[in-house]
Amino acid sequence: MEEIKSINRILEEYPYLSKRHDGFPSVGKNISEFSNPVRKIADGFSLYDSLIATRFNDSRKEYNFTSGDPLQYEAFPPIKDAMHKYIESEFSYKYPYSEGDDRIREILVNYLKQEGVINTDPYNYSDINDVGLSKYNLTFTIATSHAFQCIMDIITRPKDVIIVPAPNYGLFAIRPERMNADVVVLPLKEEDNYLPNPERLEKIIKETNENLKNKYKDLGYTPKVVGFLNANPSNPTGKVMGKSEYNRLKAIGTVCKNNGVFIIDDLVYRDISYSEEEKALPMSTIPGMFRNTISLFGLSKSYGLASLRSGFVVADEVIIREIVNRIFQEMDAIPAIIGESLGGAFNNTPERNEEYKKYFNNLRQEYINRYKVFKSLIMGIDSIDYEDRENIFNLLIKHSTNKDYYSLLDKGINGVNIMNNLEPEAGFFLLLNFNELKGLHYKDITINNEFDLLKYLYQDIKLRFILGSGCLWPNNEDLIGRFTFAKPYEDLIEVSTLMNESTKKLVR
Repeated sequence: MEEIKSINRILEEYPYLSKRHDGFPSVGKNISEFSNPVRKIADGFSLYDSLIATRFNDSRKEYNFTSGDPLQYEAFPPIKDAMHKYIESEFSYKYPYSEGDDRIREILVNYLKQEGVINTDPYNYSDINDVGLSKYNLTFTIATSHAFQCIMDIITRPKDVIIVPAPNYGLFAIRPERMNADVVVLPLKEEDNYLPNPERLEKIIKETNENLKNKYKDLGYTPKVVGFLNANPSNPTGKVMGKSEYNRLKAIGTVCKNNGVFIIDDLVYRDISYSEEEKALPMSTIPGMFRNTISLFGLSKSYGLASLRSGFVVADEVIIREIVNRIFQEMDAIPAIIGESLGGAFNNTPERNEEYKKYFNNLRQEYINRYKVFKSLIMGIDSIDYEDRENIFNLLIKHSTNKDYYSLLDKGINGVNIMNNLEPEAGFFLLLNFNELKGLHYKDITINNEFDLLKYLYQDIKLRFILGSGCLWPNNEDLIGRFTFAKPYEDLIEVSTLMNESTKKLVR
């Protein structure tokens, strides 16, 4: 092959581009430069790459339970109506503005007011409404991932720190370190119901700031803790902080505000909180918290439109101004269809609110049913409340002609259970505990750690899932896997049966 000098210069900078691969794209930054918890996430992605590379020599069906895809379900009808209306309008020929369409921004402001968002310390502009909000408090983004990247770029300087509760969404832990910031983990405890403890949070903030002050004396500034990632509901635990956790949320918000730490309030799973009464409560609904909170909303997890990558950010005007600047500098503007989709989803019209109740009552039940079916197959039917068992049996009978699952309903999967006190209240993930398999072996594989576990199950039944380290599970000794149950019933039944057969092969 002819040597191209211009290409060679690129390869010198990015040597990993010299080979084609079909796994995950690069997570960025050399793995050796990541902090310990984040390096383990990156190592996990590298392992997935090597696993995926083997699939071309293996014709068996692959079971991918790593996915963050929501349930295959009809997209929220008002979104489809809004998008169709826009495409057929006379305005689709026009380029959008960097900040987004003012009409849509006003619609979203009215939605936020309906949801209880309030700014008790607004600027003195004439267009600010009675709850202290205006269109200048929000802008559109390419999903919450793009929003988070922009926010990290704006609020962090080199060696600043983002505190991330653990467990959490692994890729959000990687992004700050790509900006040359650092991640410090706040381990969540079972005694706190795996929710952030405000006192522990403040202790970590103060200790981290003291360490940074002592460590970095030649930067021209003192790095500090600048952000706390508050995923509500949580990925992967499915825990929700709703109105019954108001005091906890207020305490978290107060700790962050008093210490100059932004709250990044990730609300993307909010609408699939299983209880409408205990739906995740945005931090910005608490008086006094709005200006120190950066809220992320999106369509990907709840509204059946993950492929659209549609989201918006709500924050103090200062933050929004700079996000708009970055959008202009990087891509000129967010696609107008994203704004239209957001306006269809998040408005306060009676028609939308009526459709919302019907749509989400049904969708939440679909998730609850799948969760209970998966739980019954993992831990046995005795783990299910008596009044739910008939429904579980009917779903299993309807969706499987193979009755191998009968034995699972008696005892569950050999050596596998759901982590204590971690049954989800939202979303579509389960954290499974494989600790009983530690030290067991089959042929040349011994299960000593989570990497061994993943390699064994992929080799034996071609099953993929997210490792505990991939979602920042705080105890390195545990064998944890994050599994999605946003799957067809047939796949839940099939994978449970195969996992049981596979774990039974392991011996001491």
